[in-house]
Amino acid sequence: MSIAFMIAGAILGSVLGEVLGAYYPFMRAGLHFGIPEFTIQLGFMELRLGLTLNMNLGTVGLALLFLFFSTLV
Repeated sequence: MSIAFMIAGAILGSVLGEVLGAYYPFMRAGLHFGIPEFTIQLGFMELRLGLTLNMNLGTVGLALLFLFFSTLV
C-alpha cells in the first residue's frame, strides 16, 4: 500500500513541479538518470528496452510526504 502512495506522490509532485516551475524556476531543477535505450534484433522481432527517471523537487517532496502519511495510516 505504501508503494502505491509513493507512486501517487511522485506523479502528483511531478505535475506540481512542472506547473510551478513556470513561476519558480528552482522547482524544475532535478535529476535525470536511467538506462539508455538499446535494441535487440532477433530476425522475426525487434525489442527496444530502456528506463529513464526524471525527478524534480516536487516529485521528491510529495513522494516523501505520501510515504510518511502512509506509515501513519
